[in-house]
Amino acid sequence: MHIRRATSQDALDVLRWRNDPLTRSMSRDGSMIEEPAHLAWFVRAAEDPRRVLLIAEAEGQKLGMVRFDEDGGRWEANINLAPEARGRGLAVPILKRALELFGQAQPATAVEAEIKPQNAASIRIFEAAGFQPQPSDGALLRYLWPGA
Repeated sequence: MHIRRATSQDALDVLRWRNDPLTRSMSRDGSMIEEPAHLAWFVRAAEDPRRVLLIAEAEGQKLGMVRFDEDGGRWEANINLAPEARGRGLAVPILKRALELFGQAQPATAVEAEIKPQNAASIRIFEAAGFQPQPSDGALLRYLWPGA
């Protein structure tokens, strides 16, 4: 498995993964994203120093994306696997490797994750990657990775 920075060649794959019905049901914003809006967002996100977009791939197949977003001094991680990559035990190794790369670029930086309580798969993935539960308001569960 290899993880690399996202490029413009990944934009439509990321859109397809984002618009997948399961992904939408577990997202904060479950609306369908239109291609023009997504492409404009992707260009801005790829150039934004407060965002890190990483693509995981193996044997020429794109497996998913891990995104790190900085807002007000805090970093948040999100993972989204390609539908065809789900159920293969790939999410935890992908997230761990992405955190390793992130930690090299942002040493000693904590990373948060906010997860819907009904998203049992993401809860298992983030906990297995070393995220610790934090107090939350109940609408979203909060997890913290203390940094490398």
